[in-house]
Amino acid sequence: MTDHEITPEPDADAAPAAESSPAAESSPAAGSSPGGSLSPVPGHEGFSGAEAAFISEMGSLMERWGLPQATGRLFGYLLLRNRPVDLDTMTRELGQAKSGLSVAARQLESWTLVRRSTRPGSRRIDYEAVGDLQHLLLVNNAHMRKFTETLSSGVPVARGEARDRLASLAELFSGFVEQTEALVAAWEARRAAS
Repeated sequence: MTDHEITPEPDADAAPAAESSPAAESSPAAGSSPGGSLSPVPGHEGFSGAEAAFISEMGSLMERWGLPQATGRLFGYLLLRNRPVDLDTMTRELGQAKSGLSVAARQLESWTLVRRSTRPGSRRIDYEAVGDLQHLLLVNNAHMRKFTETLSSGVPVARGEARDRLASLAELFSGFVEQTEALVAAWEARRAAS
């Protein structure tokens, strides 16, 4: 898939299908797959099983980070795209409300996991995942740095074991931030050399 247009997974027992229409795409029950099981992604009829599983897993993962599952699913979907996509396309392909996807896109943008752009002569906003590894690590590192600063600010006000615990945690997370920055720098150097 060069420009990653989401295409249905072929059914081995079915005859080759003609071009699908929106009506044909909506004929299966919402949330069902060719095997009859529930799909991991609402409105996923155009996704392969592996794509749907990835999108669903990203939703579950990001929910553990305190973001709604819908935001994580949108991020998974955008990671699979090779070009920016607008809200109307997201709505059609993910089967979610445009208003909810707009909120999810803004949440991802605030985490600097997606960027927005516009096309010349159009007011539509396109979104694309910021998929470079070093960027994702550095975004996470910025959150960890803030967490470390907050832990460190508690050390002077804590007493006894609590003070030792806070100091130890601040030291651990500070080391994590430093090691991540070193890892990214080394990875970028290897990438530039190749």
